[in-house]
Amino acid sequence: MSDDTGIAFSTTVIAYPKPHYALLYENGTKAHDILDSMQVNAINNFTIRFKKTIIENEDYGLYRLSINNTFGETDIHITVMPQRK
Repeated sequence: MSDDTGIAFSTTVIAYPKPHYALLYENGTKAHDILDSMQVNAINNFTIRFKKTIIENEDYGLYRLSINNTFGETDIHITVMPQRK
């Protein structure tokens, strides 16, 4: 079964140099079929966006967004749950 409401989320990062990022499933594999983009807002200020239009049951669960550059790394834990009706 699929859900056509989709998901979208973003985070803003202050970093120098420009960060690298990866959205991973809980088991550490790279998330697939989720569109991603990074926008430069200002010097050293970036917004990372993720979007998926059609959600399958296997898309619900825990994700880890790993963000890093030469000076450090951070992980953000994300839970995607079905919306209540």
